[in-house]
Amino acid sequence: MPEAVQQQDPPESAEPRRPQRRRLRALLALFGGAAAGYLLVLQLTSPNNNPLAPLARARPEWVALALLCALGGLVAATMSYAGFVPERLDPWRTFLLQVAGGFANVVTPVGLGGLAISTRFLQRIGISPGQAVSSIGVAQAVGLVLHLLLTGVFGYLTTVHYRASTTHVSPLLVDLVLAVLAAAVLLTLVAVAVPRLRRWLAGRVAPLLNGVLPRLRDLLHQPGKLAVGVSGQLLVSLAASSCLYCCVLALGRHPGFAAVALATLVGGALGSAVPTPGGIGGVEVVLAGALAQTAALSYDTALVAVLLYRLLTLWLPVLPGWLAFVWLQRHERL
Repeated sequence: MPEAVQQQDPPESAEPRRPQRRRLRALLALFGGAAAGYLLVLQLTSPNNNPLAPLARARPEWVALALLCALGGLVAATMSYAGFVPERLDPWRTFLLQVAGGFANVVTPVGLGGLAISTRFLQRIGISPGQAVSSIGVAQAVGLVLHLLLTGVFGYLTTVHYRASTTHVSPLLVDLVLAVLAAAVLLTLVAVAVPRLRRWLAGRVAPLLNGVLPRLRDLLHQPGKLAVGVSGQLLVSLAASSCLYCCVLALGRHPGFAAVALATLVGGALGSAVPTPGGIGGVEVVLAGALAQTAALSYDTALVAVLLYRLLTLWLPVLPGWLAFVWLQRHERL
């Protein structure tokens, strides 16, 4: 019996290296597939021209400012995360968590990796699993409300711009957004007015609110932290919109900021629903279409701007995100 145990030891000591190699190969395959897909889409949208020529002529000062906006988005995400957790968090490690979340979201679909490590981070500092999930839930709920409010504000501003300008572009996406918001309000009123539907909805929502509401009450006793969290959520959306806006300016186009922000809010949200790692494919196609509609750009120009935006916000942070992920793991924060 002792000899059998000794024979099993060597395979166990050699095993941990294999998953790391498999993850590295999977990540490289993801990079290669995404690059090939981007080039194919660019070639199909501009078959008579070099699809990378607009990027080669991009103005570097606007690209640098777009990169700064992308970095500002990480700072804003740190503010949002720390603001919705009543307990005190280390600012530097919280920032590294946001950087690591960029890597985790690339290798998992629909942002599940970022949510998982965010919850794990809170558990490692002594917060119970229920409270950790509730804190993330509060941030997600407030973020959804603010996202809808910003969509309505920028949708209204874009509509006013179209009506005041001489452009003949039909604001199709703007009308669609306003129709969706109106339909959401109508469905909410119907759900509240019909007793059976109201009871069914309460049965589904109540379990979700049982943990979120106590956590939110704790935050109300710390208005400073709550203000930081709400400000961070707003700045996350504005930083993303500013980054895409600078990418469009880098290509020599000058749309209104409200139109670009509306495209970012709507196109980014719809594209992220595609169940692929990091929303790859869905975000690019939907966001480019939204940008072409709201900012009166050709689709190929909008697609190049979106690809530059995704390079700065999705692909460049992967290596720093992996390093941050490894550092947090080694220091037992994940």
